[in-house]
This record gives sequence, structure tokens and C-alpha cells, in this order.
Amino acid sequence: MSRIYDIGPFRLDAELGALTRAGAPVTLGVRGVAVLKVLVEHAHALISKDRLIDAAWPGVIVEESNLPVQIHAIRRVLAQAPGGAQWIETLAKRGYRFVGPVSNVTETARDENQVVRSNLPQALTSFVGRERDLVEIKRLLPTKRLISILGAGGIGKTRLALQIAAEVIGAYRDGAWFVDLGALRDGALVPTAVAQALGVQERPGTPLTAALCAHLRSLQLLLIFDNCEHLLGACVQLVDALLKGAAQTTIVATSREPLRAAGEQIYTLQPLSLPQPEAKFSAIQRSEAVQLLVERVRDQLPDFELGADRASAIAELCFHLDGIPLALELAAARARSVSIEQINARLGNRFRLLASGPRTALPRQQTLRATLDWSYDLLGENERQVLRSLAVFAGSFTIDAACAVASAPIIDDFAVIDLLSQLVSRSLLIADTSAGATRYRLLETTRAYAHEKLVEAGERDAAARRHAEHFCKVFEHAPVDWLRMRDSELRATYVPELDHVRSALHWSLGPEGDTATGIALASSSGVLWPTLGLFSEGVRWLERALALVGPQTPQSQHARLWLVLGRLVDETPLRARPALERAAELYRQLGDAVGVGVSLARLGRVLAFAGKFSEAEAALVEARPLLEGSGLPKLPAFFHFNFAFLKSLTGDLVAARSHYEQSLALDREMGDQFGALSAFGNLANVTWALGDLDAAESAFRQQIARVGELPIKTNRLIGWTSASLAGVLTERQKLDEALATFRTGLPLVAEDGSAWMFGDSLALRAAFAGKLADAARLAGHTDAMFVVKQATRHPIDVRHRERVGALLREALSGTELEALLAEGAKLSEAEACRLALEN
Repeated sequence: MSRIYDIGPFRLDAELGALTRAGAPVTLGVRGVAVLKVLVEHAHALISKDRLIDAAWPGVIVEESNLPVQIHAIRRVLAQAPGGAQWIETLAKRGYRFVGPVSNVTETARDENQVVRSNLPQALTSFVGRERDLVEIKRLLPTKRLISILGAGGIGKTRLALQIAAEVIGAYRDGAWFVDLGALRDGALVPTAVAQALGVQERPGTPLTAALCAHLRSLQLLLIFDNCEHLLGACVQLVDALLKGAAQTTIVATSREPLRAAGEQIYTLQPLSLPQPEAKFSAIQRSEAVQLLVERVRDQLPDFELGADRASAIAELCFHLDGIPLALELAAARARSVSIEQINARLGNRFRLLASGPRTALPRQQTLRATLDWSYDLLGENERQVLRSLAVFAGSFTIDAACAVASAPIIDDFAVIDLLSQLVSRSLLIADTSAGATRYRLLETTRAYAHEKLVEAGERDAAARRHAEHFCKVFEHAPVDWLRMRDSELRATYVPELDHVRSALHWSLGPEGDTATGIALASSSGVLWPTLGLFSEGVRWLERALALVGPQTPQSQHARLWLVLGRLVDETPLRARPALERAAELYRQLGDAVGVGVSLARLGRVLAFAGKFSEAEAALVEARPLLEGSGLPKLPAFFHFNFAFLKSLTGDLVAARSHYEQSLALDREMGDQFGALSAFGNLANVTWALGDLDAAESAFRQQIARVGELPIKTNRLIGWTSASLAGVLTERQKLDEALATFRTGLPLVAEDGSAWMFGDSLALRAAFAGKLADAARLAGHTDAMFVVKQATRHPIDVRHRERVGALLREALSGTELEALLAEGAKLSEAEACRLALEN
């Protein structure tokens, strides 16, 4: 049974705890929604006050007088509907009853209309307090497109933003998406982080910000940008572009400083509410800071109760910690071994040290630092040393990585494992077991504090060196693994370490780093960048490493740097060709047959794309025995795929089909999902080029279904397949369906600047539809792009261009046609797309 209810003009999602009206969130606090949920789920039945209080304040003792406040708030909201103020009846001294209109929304309706997509991390602890903040920000959301939640580190900005997103997610058609910027050091990577969260693929030649705007333009969603303060300039630039380029995108940012962007609504987050000095027991119970502390202490001591005998000590502790959630949680983590009174005594001394002179009014950062100082002082020396060392990890890390970085002469691997467990139990380290093997991570503020201690101890460079050396070793066999492992195993092994590769490259290729380690890691980890679609970033790291290559650099690493660089720029032959020729030369000097073969196969593809067919074939023919004799099962498929590409461009479609079929069989045998899909899609292209439109249409429809089953986001592949299907439909003169399919696929391929490659099919559709002037403009644009890109038309494109040309010459004079072609040559890709997709 669905737990979604229509209440007059309102909709209540009981599972999400969200109340909306006409798709927009309604201003009602989380406790009010909890009370309404119980009443609606048991409409027309008497619900006791105790039951409603338990629903709104689970596990917390509150006065009964709090319940009428929530009932009043609910009635005020329901009064927006005719007669809504009377939908809740009060039964004196007994409880309440809901008597308004209620209908249960079917599961089908929910599946069709209420499907929500998101990557919001699952909350691991209960959400306590912040009701006023929740209500106020939810009230702002329908009218403000950029809300910045500001406050000190550890004050709960991230947790509040995630709670808001979870409660209002049903109001956004395309969901709510979380982007954590805390691990980034380089502002240039902010668009990359957003693209990875949304699954937007990067392509050389197209600015990633433009691709993001294109992706978001037709979507209605909520973006959470978390931890912006250290990347303010980059965040402002991206936020400004997204707000201008994607009219239905709403952004909630968390930061310690305002973004100072146009249209920014600032919301300053205050500490949790505190009890007044000498407050009565009932007032102490109502304090949000007290409620959070008690809740977290119960995680350590399930039988812990807030009684009158310890209420004053708890209130004093909350007061000393200024109601900052992280500080409260750190205090609660010690409650199992230290009493509240003992914690108070120690914490009081620490704060007095920071409260002299001009520091009477303490900044929130200083207060949090005092809390972290206190927590750090309670650790044993070995615990402190391990915590300091863990500060070099930019993201989550494995137990092996922790041992490699944190072990010391007196702390062996087994001791590190024990110390990690102790840090987890003290809430200074988080252990994530959701993906099978445990990965650890430090909270952002804890990591920053530990990093300061690492620098103070003079241990930063040593820890950074161990970190870089470890990940250099982790990726040592990555290039070969990429040629022999299945996709699922590859991703599980290497992709989670992306942040660490960045961090290790940043240090090792920097002025104080170890150049040899940096070059080795850049060469071995280069396979990450094309796999994740991070072309521009990969090029930056590889060029940085190549600039540092010297006589002592192993030639195998030097060769691999050129090989991966050539792969990343292979759609720009002028850059890719010299890189791949240099790689092949170095591998020949080494006598590395596999390296020579891979370099030549990639070079052959680049030469074919540039129209150098004889040179391309020579390179591929030389590469074949080297690849097939390698014993690495992916390499024969790699040869057949690239040789088929050459044969397609030369018009030898029978040979192209044969080689694509061989590539497909080998990819399937190896469990290479993406390789198999690429080969299958290219086979459909060959079928289309041969003129079997029925079979081509069927194959592209199968491809779309298969791409949808992939565990990774593949917008580019979906876009290419949809646009190709639209081209087939155009040739079959199913013009309305072709236009609808182009409207699905073309925006996706435009994200990476590839829309021009479908220009001939778009021009043909316009011509068939009788829009001859538009067809001529589109033909002119496409002709110009092939010249600029120095690219060769596929036989399908040749056929479509010839057909368009014939239709235009029949209907237009030579002068008219030349003018329209020239006009089209001046169009931008975006202008050409808009022209093609008009009715």
C-alpha cells in the first residue's frame, strides 16, 4: 500500500515526510508533519495525545503543552483550503481526530508521477532540533534559487542541507543532488565534481560549465553545494552560470563565508538552542543542544536518561560548547568512559584559556578548535600520531592505505588497525561498511585540525611522501589491469582512489614533492581520466608530469605519459599524432611490443579520423600481430574496433562489419560492458550505412535499452544512440518521431560538443519537412565544422549530404543556395541545434 495521501489540495508523502501543494513545499516543520502523518494515516479515528507526542518527539520527554502548538501550525496550513481549519477535531482531554478529505495515492501514480532521483547520502544518525531553520529555509525555497547556509565549521550546515533536501525532494521533478567539495584543492575541479555527481560526461573541446548548463537546462532539480568556503571564486562562477543557463535549477550552498553571487539569499545558521543559566528541568528538556547531546550519549550508553539529578551538569556542558553540534557529538563520544561532570571540569578550564582579553566574544572557529584540542588531549600518543597521519587523506581510504601512511617504528600494521578502531569509537573517524570492504574517512573539520597538528609536529612532508608512494604502488599495475580485468573489478579497485591520486600528484609534482614518484603515478594512473571522462584534468596532470621528465626518468614511464596524453586528445589529430608517434618511438627503443602495438593502434585511429587512410592502415597492420600476440584478451578486440573504424571511413563496410563483430565477441567474452556496447552501436551504424534501415532501427532501439541497464551514467552513449536512431527515422521519413528523438539525443551529445556530427541528418530532416532554407543553413554549418575539425565524413553522412544537396539544388537558385550555406557556416553549434529542433 502506498503511503502518499492527497488531502484536498495538499499531498503528503508519509515515507519522505514531505507536504506539498501544487508541487511546491509547504511551510510546516518536521514535528508538525509527523503529527499530521499519524492523524491522516488513521483518518476519522481518535489519536491520543501521548501517541502524537511520541511521533513528533521520539525518545524525548516534552511537556504536553507543546502538542497544541503543532496542531495550531497544522490548522494554519490546512486553512489555505476551504474549510481546512476544521479538518482536525479536538476531543477534550483525550486527543485529536482528522475528519478532512483523504485519499490514498496508488503505487502506479507514485511510480509515474512521484519518482525521485538523487544521490543524497543516507543519514546514519537521527536529526535533532533545527525545526525553525527547516521551516524557514523550506519557506524560502519556492521563491529563491540560491540559498547559502552560512555558519562556523561543525555547526551542522551539511546535516541541515541534507535534511532539507530529503524533506522537499518530492517537489523537484528531477530530484536532489549532493556535491561534496570538501576534498577538492583546485577551483578548476568544481565543475568536474558537479559533473561527476550528475553523471555529465566531459569531452575535449567543450567547456565543462557549458556542458553542465546544457544538461540542466530541461531539468527541475535541487543542487546541494557542500563546503564552498575554500573555493569561493570557482563556486561563484559556476553558480552564476548555472542560474543563468538553467532556469529550473535551485542551489543550496553551505559555506563559512557568503558566495556574494547575484540573487544570493543568505541564511545564517545559529548554534542549537541552549538552556538559560539556572533554568528549570522542563526548560532544559526543551533545549535543542540538550536533546542532541542526550541522543548521542544514548548511542554510547543505551540506558542513559536525562534525569533531574544530572540535568544541570548536562546544561552546563551544552552551554560551554556553545550548542555547536560537532562539539556536542565529540563530548558524547567520551561519555562511555568519562562522566559528564568530569568532562565539564576539563572543558571549562580549556575555554577559560581562550576567553581572556579581546577574545571574550569567541569566534565559532575558536570554540570548535577548543573542543578539538580537548578531544585531542584525551588521546594517547599513538592515537594522536595516527590521527595526524590520517590528515593526508583527501577522501575515504582503505585499511591498507591507513597502515601504509600511519605505521611507524613503534606502531606496526596490527597496532594501526587497533588504533583505527579506537578512533572510530571516539567518533573522530568514520567507518563506512556500506560497500562491503570498510573505508574510513575523517570529518572535514577533524581533518583540518589534524592537518594543523601534522604540520606543527613537522611530519607533513613525511606523511605526504608515504601517501604518494602508497598510491604509486596501488596503481603500479593499473595499465595492465585495464587490459585484463573485467569492468566491475576495475572500477571497484581503482575509481574510489581518485581523490588520493589528485592529492598525491599535487604534492609529488609540486615544488616540495618527489618528482620521480609524481611521474610514476601520473603515468600509471592515467587510465583513470578517460575511464571517468575527465579529459581536461587528465591532460593537465600529464603535461605537468611531462614537463618534469629528465634523464633519470624510466623510459617506460615516459612512453606511457605520451600514450595516455594521445588517448585524451585523440579527437584533435594535430595534438594526438605527435604524442602517439613519440610513444611508439620510445616503446620501440624499449623493445616493448605491447606498448608499440597499443600506440600504433591508437595512432591508426587518429590518422583515419584525419583522412590519412594509407598511413592509418599501415600503423594498424603493424600493430595487429603485436596486440594479438600479447596474451592480453582486450587487445585483439582493441585492434578490431580501431581497424573497423578505418574501414568504415574508407567505405569498406563489409570489412568494417566483420571487424566490429569480432570486437563485440571478444568484449563480451571479457565482460567489457562499455566496449561491447560501443562495438554493438558501431555495428548498427554499419547496418545503416549498408541501407538496411529496418535492421538499423531495431539495433539502435536495442542499444538504448541496453545502455539504460548499465550501472554507470552514460549520457554521451545515450545521446549518440538516440541521435543515430533519429537519423534512421529521418531517412525512413518518420519525421515527427525523428524530431522527438533528436530532441532527446541532441542535447546530450551537445554537452560534449559532438552535435555537429549529426548535422547532415538534421539538414536532411529539415529538407524532407519542406524547410529548405533551414536545411541549407544546417548543411552550411555542418560543412564548415568538418573543415574546422579536419574530420572525414562517414558514408552515412556522405549519403545524407548528397541527398540534401540534390533537394536544395532542385528548389533553390545557385545564388540563394550559396548565400544560405554561407549564413549557416557562421552559426554556432548551439544556434544550429536550436534551428534544427524547432517545429
